[in-house]
Amino acid sequence: MNTQTLATAEQRAAARQLVELIGGNWATQAIGVAARLGLADHVASGVTQVDALARACACDASALHRLLRGLAALGVLRLDDDDDGGRCSLTPTGELLRRDAVLGLNAHAQWWSQQAWAVWSDLMGSVRTGQSTRQRERGQKGFDHLDADAESAHLFHRSMVELTRLVAVDLARSPALPDAGVVIDLGGGHGELLAEVLRARPGLRGVLFDLDHAVDGAQAHLREAGVAERVTVTSGDFFAALPRPVDVVLLKSVLHDWNDGDAVRILQRARDALAPDGRVLVIERLMPDRVEDLPAHRTTTRSDLNMLVGLGGRERTAEDYDALLSSAGLSRRRTLAAAAAFSVIEAVAQAPARRQGPPCIKV
Repeated sequence: MNTQTLATAEQRAAARQLVELIGGNWATQAIGVAARLGLADHVASGVTQVDALARACACDASALHRLLRGLAALGVLRLDDDDDGGRCSLTPTGELLRRDAVLGLNAHAQWWSQQAWAVWSDLMGSVRTGQSTRQRERGQKGFDHLDADAESAHLFHRSMVELTRLVAVDLARSPALPDAGVVIDLGGGHGELLAEVLRARPGLRGVLFDLDHAVDGAQAHLREAGVAERVTVTSGDFFAALPRPVDVVLLKSVLHDWNDGDAVRILQRARDALAPDGRVLVIERLMPDRVEDLPAHRTTTRSDLNMLVGLGGRERTAEDYDALLSSAGLSRRRTLAAAAAFSVIEAVAQAPARRQGPPCIKV
């Protein structure tokens, strides 16, 4: 019996869709290799003929032509075969792989196809144990793996700058931010978000706080943004005491890196650093109560699994964040929607419980 004849048209379509999903890894690698080779930069500089491009990238011409066909199928470039062996040009998507593109994603493509790829290869181990790949293999927690690998640390922070740039302008306009005072960006990397906040609000001053390998490139980045004179760059451990007092603590894509216990400790340090009437802004993607087949839900669940395999962290629901905030002596004031499925959770210190005196005794 031919089982194909027993399948419905809907089942055959579902099977074809699943085949595409299973094979989706090829796009990550094709785009990642294009970024590592600097293909977009070469094409933008006028090297468009395939053989010339192969020489510029030190690649086999035939194999490079096959990669270019794949990139054309992904909409990253256009490939026109001619008597010269083919010429290519960049699409608007491909332009974003240029290292000098305004919203470029070259570093992110490299990071996702190399360092992130390596830990995703053992998702099974993380699902079985609840621990990240690095925790299980090397006993490393958080960002310990970057301490002894300057090249990877530099690529990681470039990747974070690129991703933050996609949402920084929108976040800088958030009504949760004041127009004056001091704002500290915890785990702010090279300072992309803080720079955009300060550009949007001239009355604010900033403190950038992160590990040594993060702040190494911060000064140059802040100078380029034109806000360096308004920022104090400090390296340190945000599980310890923080500079204080500050009016705003920014925590963008920080808490999702950590388990619940560590996240509470970070929030406690943030609360302790607040001036009277200060606020903590937690900027994260909120896990929906019910996940559906929607682009925003795919983004959040992909990030959640990435936290599982990479750092041992997680994405959380609004209720989860309420519990963390409460444990840290904070309470949520409001939640504001932001770009790219992010939310801004504005939290303030809980009022201390009023002490009651002994009961009055009537005589």
